[in-house]
Amino acid sequence: MIAPLRRDCIVTSVRLSVSEHEAFLAAALRLKESRAHLLRRAVRDIIGKPGYLFERELWELGEALYQLLAVSRNLSQIIKAERAGKLRLEPSDLVMIEALQQSILQLNVRLTELIESNRLCTAVRSR
Repeated sequence: MIAPLRRDCIVTSVRLSVSEHEAFLAAALRLKESRAHLLRRAVRDIIGKPGYLFERELWELGEALYQLLAVSRNLSQIIKAERAGKLRLEPSDLVMIEALQQSILQLNVRLTELIESNRLCTAVRSR
């Protein structure tokens, strides 16, 4: 189904060689994305506007975020065990672990913002 044209959009044609067109079609099939979306993404990359993430990429980011938070929880358990006297760490190791945990939590915030902003863009775009 073709979406109706919006007044704030312009339709553009692209001339491709046969081999470029075939490679483009293969990429669209492999990525499970429409050709129009792939072209818009390429244009947005060229002009410096952030591109939308594909659903697969959003899922992979969510999975990476889940794994990062699991690492953070493990680091918390190491810190708690050291403070409870069940584990002996060098002070420099403890400082490094706490700094690593803080970095992971900051990355968590940034990845969550990226995922949510892309989901918001996708929801607005699909209306």
